[in-house]
Amino acid sequence: MEYFLQLFGDRSVGWAVTVIGALIFLYLCYKKVEAYFSDKAIREKNKDEQVQDVIDQAKKYPAWHQQSVEIQQKFTDAIDGLRESQKETIERIRSLEEEMQRRERNKLRDRILQSYRYYTSTEKNPLKEWSEMEAEAFWKIFKDYEELKGNGYVHTEVQPAMNDLGVIPMHETARITELMQSRK
Repeated sequence: MEYFLQLFGDRSVGWAVTVIGALIFLYLCYKKVEAYFSDKAIREKNKDEQVQDVIDQAKKYPAWHQQSVEIQQKFTDAIDGLRESQKETIERIRSLEEEMQRRERNKLRDRILQSYRYYTSTEKNPLKEWSEMEAEAFWKIFKDYEELKGNGYVHTEVQPAMNDLGVIPMHETARITELMQSRK
């Protein structure tokens, strides 16, 4: 203790408090600096890891690009296949539509010819007349036939003969009755 008193004996309590305060201050500064450098080291390590991740991903880019090109080629091939299939389907639909129109045109032609034979026959329709309703129904069928691109004999023979038939209005019931009684 004497040695201590010799060394620090002439020092006052204020001086001791100042020294202790200075030591505490230095300790706290050390802790702050240590925390700062520790945080900075962690941030730098995280930054280095992120940079390394970017570098690793950049190294994988050629493989990803090739994979993307392959996928794009598969999609292109699939789309081309769908286009071809669609073209074939459209062609089949057109063919079916043409076939259906041809059949419908033939049915309408048959009905037109049946009407023609009936209404122009002196035996079955001796008055060579028809009712307004019969004429309207026939001409609607005739129009449908034309819309299906029907032509030929129906236009050159049937249409003029049917135009020559007399049309009896529906309100003339006595004439309609006479017409119906004259037919077989």
